[in-house]
Amino acid sequence: MFIEVIPFGGSIDDEWLTYFVCNELVEDIQIGCLVEVPFRNALDYAIVTKIEYEEIPENPKSIVRIITSIPLLSPYQIASIFDIASYYFVHTHHILSLFLSKSLVKYLEKRDFTMLLPKENSWEDNSPKTIWFYHHTSDISFFQAIWKHISDRTVLIFPDDFSIDAYIKLHPIDPDTTLIIPDKLTETKKYKAFYSVYNGEKNIIIWTRRILYYNLSYYENILYIEDALHTKAMRFNHTYKHLEILRKIVSYSHFHITILSTLPSIESIYLLHTNVYKSKN
Repeated sequence: MFIEVIPFGGSIDDEWLTYFVCNELVEDIQIGCLVEVPFRNALDYAIVTKIEYEEIPENPKSIVRIITSIPLLSPYQIASIFDIASYYFVHTHHILSLFLSKSLVKYLEKRDFTMLLPKENSWEDNSPKTIWFYHHTSDISFFQAIWKHISDRTVLIFPDDFSIDAYIKLHPIDPDTTLIIPDKLTETKKYKAFYSVYNGEKNIIIWTRRILYYNLSYYENILYIEDALHTKAMRFNHTYKHLEILRKIVSYSHFHITILSTLPSIESIYLLHTNVYKSKN
């Protein structure tokens, strides 16, 4: 059997690499799992992105071992990685590092991945998704409008920690059902955040744009608070638009998306008038 992978240490443009898997390891291979492969003149970790049963390449290299059969990334994340890499003309392994860093993988491996509780991902599809847009112009406060949009299994995404603090002052959260993750995290807290989001430990998560790159398979709704002054993120000398990343993710996932804003960007107004977004007012 052959698999397609993205090595952490390099890639060819926005493509994958193909490796052979011996029969003894076939049953443990899953989309999103972690393997070790020969890459260039060394060994490297890689994420499995596709499983092929046809013999296509000539003289393929074989994987060295399966590090974990637990899928670290969801199919919707893998599809998004390739789409984002192609859209921004960036090497695929750079986009992979946005979704899953090698340092995080090393930490998970030290703990033998035992804290991860994988969920059956049966809902990914490529059908068109509706992105709802709520332009707040009513007399009630914007934070109250946000609160009214929250339901079960919701990820609430704010522009920054200041807006999170302002929100919870007016709407105190229940720590039994809601997890608040600050934007600035120590390395240890980054690992704990990964576990919490991956396992769906809380019914509601409140975080900043960073959560877009986490495995949100346990959640159904994304409320994205748009602010025209917070639209981009820098990484590896490239500029990524947060809302563009969100739209890529939506294309391959099951999420119900609502964008809420008091100060929409010109791009959002354009997408609303061209029916890419649907008005929820």
